[in-house]
Amino acid sequence: MRTAGFRSTNAAVQSGFAMAAEDLLRLLAKSLHIFGSYADGWGANLFCIDGSVAPDSDIDVTYIMTDASQQIHIHQQVADGQQAGFRRNGCEQIEPAEYEDGHVKAHVRILAPNIAFEESELMPAIDLILAHSCCRYPHIELLEPGYRTCMSDDIMRALREEVLGESPRCHAVSSAPPGLEGSRLRVSTTLLERSVMHNLTSVQGQFFILVKFLIKRVISSRVSGLKTYVGKNLLFYMLDETPAKDWNPDNLLALVQQSLDILVAMMESSDSEDVCMRHFFLRDARVFLKRDHDSKSRIVAAVRQSADNLLSDLKPFTESLPKFSVNVILLSFLSYYILSVELLECSDFSFTKHVSTMNTATELCLSIRSEAPVGSRSGRLTQLLLDVERQIPDTAQVGKAYIRAAALFKMGQLVTPELEGDPAGASLGYIRCPEDDDNSLTVASAKSLAVDKLVKTRCLGVTAANGQIVDCPKLVNEFGPVVSLIEKHLCGFKVTKQQVLLASASGSRCAKIYLNNASEYNSRSAILASRLRYLDSFRQISAETQTGRLQDAQDERGDKRGGDPDDESQDNSNDNNAQK
Repeated sequence: MRTAGFRSTNAAVQSGFAMAAEDLLRLLAKSLHIFGSYADGWGANLFCIDGSVAPDSDIDVTYIMTDASQQIHIHQQVADGQQAGFRRNGCEQIEPAEYEDGHVKAHVRILAPNIAFEESELMPAIDLILAHSCCRYPHIELLEPGYRTCMSDDIMRALREEVLGESPRCHAVSSAPPGLEGSRLRVSTTLLERSVMHNLTSVQGQFFILVKFLIKRVISSRVSGLKTYVGKNLLFYMLDETPAKDWNPDNLLALVQQSLDILVAMMESSDSEDVCMRHFFLRDARVFLKRDHDSKSRIVAAVRQSADNLLSDLKPFTESLPKFSVNVILLSFLSYYILSVELLECSDFSFTKHVSTMNTATELCLSIRSEAPVGSRSGRLTQLLLDVERQIPDTAQVGKAYIRAAALFKMGQLVTPELEGDPAGASLGYIRCPEDDDNSLTVASAKSLAVDKLVKTRCLGVTAANGQIVDCPKLVNEFGPVVSLIEKHLCGFKVTKQQVLLASASGSRCAKIYLNNASEYNSRSAILASRLRYLDSFRQISAETQTGRLQDAQDERGDKRGGDPDDESQDNSNDNNAQK
């Protein structure tokens, strides 16, 4: 597993790049944060840590509404044991929300918990999660004086800094226990979870990957019910109870088996058919099974089956690991955007050539991102790479270098130190991971490496100070107008799809060029539909937040991604108006 990049240094570099990407996002909106497995460093891809996001995974982007009217106030007594750290928040005179079972009764406008953006050649799938800020965290038993834990000093220090620091970033999302949908907000502990994930040793991270693989790919293929979050919750309980000396490679499978036994015991300890286990950080809260799950007895039997057959159940995992050493974190999902920017800035590069080159690059990027082994596809990958390199002019060397690095890596041909001496070597689309032992590289140090890489990618126009990105005019000009409209919408202002289309066209150089060359297509609306298809997801936000059927819409959508397929007449009307 170490050869496949399941090391603390790889995880730190990936997390560091996520933090740098968060800096970029916050140039557009200060309330945006990157959470989830990609930012954690562990679990975005179950077969290696190389900076890629698996097709069945995504990047969580959370928008935390900080407006005072939208803030959730948790009663002082609920934070029992930590109240001294909260008195300075100045909200004691405000009526608190009712808190129970990890949830607060909503006194604010409830939004859909997430809006899914499909994976594309431009970027991995993204979940936009809308959240309300909370004045403080509820009671965290782990931080009680005298609580005995096996968690490392680094983890405990990070947790105390988040919970008891000057500015706790607690927030709540729209998610409720069965039967209370639409009336509760779930208190999120994602920042506490990230504090733990950023301080895992390599063996602890490997343990999490194996448990997540079993839950997501093995047990869930036999029964329906377990959420992948269960794997992370199990990790926290194991870290709490397992001495440091037991976290060694030779003991890895025994620890996985022990965690599955704990899961069985927790499921059997509750009489509720919907309850899976107790939440680690919020001990009064329960982690529920998925909606419409199989019977709990069947789920328990499936977990026991995996515990008894670990070697055979993990065989597909071991067989899918890359055969070469993964010691770099790719920035591959930036390659498509960088190439497009560079081509648009080539004065002698025609619109027709741009479309042709980007179409070939699209096919190459999607092939690179495929989870299937290269095998017989290596010939096709090689040909696509040659086609793209032949079409890209000399003035777009950075985009070419990014795509080339990703394609060679996919085929197992690692970028060599000799290639790092190229004129474009500073922007080859990856960050090399140190070979040192556990926790030798902090996420903060890794972020500095990522920021430096982005600054040296000059076509992006990134400027930084003190290891933090402070400006990127191209990004702000391209996406700023649309993000500004979405923020207005979230604050309660009415925003139409036409306004979003016009904002996209006014800010995006790419959209302007496509609109100016509309004669090469059937209509301008066709261009907008093909190049700005994420706007359907914005329309989905508008439709759901302006009606009273929020939870029903979420239930029906499930894992589907994209817009509202039943609103074709309205869509046609919008396109006609936009064309006018």
